[in-house]
Amino acid sequence: MREWLRCGIALLCGSGLLALADGWLQFANPYPFFQREMASFAQLNAWAVCFPLWLIWGVARKSMPNPVGSAFWAGIAVGLVPISIAWLPSPMHFLAGLVVLGLGLLPKVAAVQIPAGARLGLTAIMAVFLASSPFLPQTSASLSPDTYDPSVDTRPRPAGLDVFLISVDTLRADAIVDDPHTPGDSTAPTPFLDRVRANSMWADYGLASSNQTLPGHVAMLTGCDAMTHGVRSNSDLPDAAVRLISQEFQDAGWKTSGVISNALLSAATGLDRGYDSYSDEPIGLGGYGVLLTRQIAATTWSGFLMSAERTRTMFQRIYFRKQLALKEIPLADRVMDVALKQLEANYADGRAFFHFLHFMDPHTAYRPPAQLRGTLSGDLAPQVAKRFLPSPTAELSLDMVRDVEEALKAGDPEAALAARYYHLVYLEEMVYVDQQLEKFFAEVEKSGRPFVALFTADHGEQFGEHNLMDHANSLYEKNVQVPFLVWGQGVTPGQLGIVPHGADVAPTLLSLAGIPVPDDMTGRPVALDSVERPHVTVDQKEIAVRDVAGLKWTGAWQFDEEHQPLDLDPRFVRLINLKTDPLEMEPVAEGEQAIHKALLQLIEGVLGSDTWAERQSDAKQSDAQAAALDAMGYAGQEDDR
Repeated sequence: MREWLRCGIALLCGSGLLALADGWLQFANPYPFFQREMASFAQLNAWAVCFPLWLIWGVARKSMPNPVGSAFWAGIAVGLVPISIAWLPSPMHFLAGLVVLGLGLLPKVAAVQIPAGARLGLTAIMAVFLASSPFLPQTSASLSPDTYDPSVDTRPRPAGLDVFLISVDTLRADAIVDDPHTPGDSTAPTPFLDRVRANSMWADYGLASSNQTLPGHVAMLTGCDAMTHGVRSNSDLPDAAVRLISQEFQDAGWKTSGVISNALLSAATGLDRGYDSYSDEPIGLGGYGVLLTRQIAATTWSGFLMSAERTRTMFQRIYFRKQLALKEIPLADRVMDVALKQLEANYADGRAFFHFLHFMDPHTAYRPPAQLRGTLSGDLAPQVAKRFLPSPTAELSLDMVRDVEEALKAGDPEAALAARYYHLVYLEEMVYVDQQLEKFFAEVEKSGRPFVALFTADHGEQFGEHNLMDHANSLYEKNVQVPFLVWGQGVTPGQLGIVPHGADVAPTLLSLAGIPVPDDMTGRPVALDSVERPHVTVDQKEIAVRDVAGLKWTGAWQFDEEHQPLDLDPRFVRLINLKTDPLEMEPVAEGEQAIHKALLQLIEGVLGSDTWAERQSDAKQSDAQAAALDAMGYAGQEDDR
């Protein structure tokens, strides 16, 4: 019996050592995360596999020349199988484990082992670690760990303003400023932003460079238009050679901080560059959940023996009970929790700072906090068909949004009402963001420090316009019109007479902070006397060019049979006169489509400045970026244009 116990300890020791190394170092994962939890889970898996082996050793040990030594090597074999997946394809890692298991039965190999006392001590320590790990504080993972150390920061301290950039993902302009061309009440009650607007430089709307998160943010964060920054869709990768506003502020001596709620804005796409503190904690597992599923399904025994989803669920229930509950906490709360901590740290440091806040609450799924659900949509809820609203409090998922769109295209009369209801629920999300912003800027005002803030969005959203829902499926105006408000020190209040661009965000903030605007930024600082300029919007299928007279030309990128881009000019789709047709309902008739020479020259100039092919030729999408797309429901998504 004593020998059998020693065999068990040897099994657990050998397997546990390799499992801990595997979970901590994560050789097969380019982004090691949740290292303590992953190490503990790998150890749990390895030890679970060792128990049946222990029973086998209890029966067969008498026929072995050195059962304890062989048991140690059997444990090594158990730990080796998952860890070797980083270097060996399946099923070669199982074969490697069998080879080590067989070698461990040889007397000379079995004699090579850790002394008995050390085995016992190590196994006891591992047992304590395994038992305590589920109850320790949960690890917060980030692809963008903080790098700021004030003790080694020798940069000069500028006497400049604190600068805030607030981006609300998927926020159409008419959620904040009423669009007289849109029938019905399309604005959210946002008392904080309404008060701010009275003392702001603002526009009815600004224009985004795309209809998607990544390219829309790349424009505002680089100060470059869509042709210059070379990102058309969420699947592209920003070129690291194009500098970010955070890098400009950091180089000028500002402390830089940011908090995001969309993994597409993380280190997965390089948008963490130039930040001293950049947190994606509000995402929770988010994109990590997808990476996590892949990692533990491919590199743990439970992943080998069970489905990936069951393995992930088991992991979460053991180690991330809080993260599972995060879905019950509104994203705006999670963003605000981090943002206020960063704000406190910034004020404690004393240095002028640039602070980027990203909210994603209005993005699908639409799920406003319980206290707000129904405040705008409640009267309409009883009229919505059950297939579009199973219950008055149901989360409106991306799949449900797409079902409404399909019904709209099919002419279903119930779909238009559902789209209207979804729009009101979406506005309820924005009401909550407004409340959180009020809380945040109360702390900013309390500091007494001079500041400037800019509020905008990356793109808009559709709710039945042109029988469309969601956003990454057209370049119609509701998808690209976004809010634009600037307030604070040095800002002259008033309504802009021009339409600002997403690329104007970075130059505007740099200019207000007194930092020279780099020559390679195509955007311009916005002021009340600014002059209207042409604008270009792109995505993976279309390009829209609008001139200062309100003519909007849309073309379609051309692809071959394998969906590879052709080196040809885009094919004409439509021409709209936005001055006479702001809702884009009546394209210029075919007989009247002769394009003015100036517009034709503008289009040719825009196409001639396109850097997409050059910037994306060697770009490689990271696993983290693919996981973020997957987690958001974008992986494999294809619209029917």
